[in-house]
Amino acid sequence: MAQLITQYVLIIFLVLGFVYLIYLLNDRGERIADDYYGINYCILNSLELSEAAPENVKKIIRAVSETVSYVELNYKDEENSFKEEKALCLARSAINTLGFKSTIDDESIRYIIRIASTFLPPTNKSLWYKVEKTELTFLFF
Repeated sequence: MAQLITQYVLIIFLVLGFVYLIYLLNDRGERIADDYYGINYCILNSLELSEAAPENVKKIIRAVSETVSYVELNYKDEENSFKEEKALCLARSAINTLGFKSTIDDESIRYIIRIASTFLPPTNKSLWYKVEKTELTFLFF
């Protein structure tokens, strides 16, 4: 009998814990669906309270992705580590032109750079053409 009551009490504590977690997330105003790979949460925590808005996060992500596109277009033959450092330098200056009072740490910018670089179109078009012609031909015919 005591074991059964203990189990019910533990289940009640578990449910209360989940309810409290949901309350904390709603209390902070975080919407989980709008968090881009956890970047939104990191950037909002590094910005000041008056600057912490999803629109500002979108501006930061757009600025960094534009610098990544610029670096990839102009430094095609360089090593990836050099391109990442160049994109970090340019992204830092692009974020500074947005006029935020607080600074975003370099690691957060590096994560955004790496994610933005994965969304760039493939640079080796001949390889993409070969894959498209061979594998997709077998899939559809």
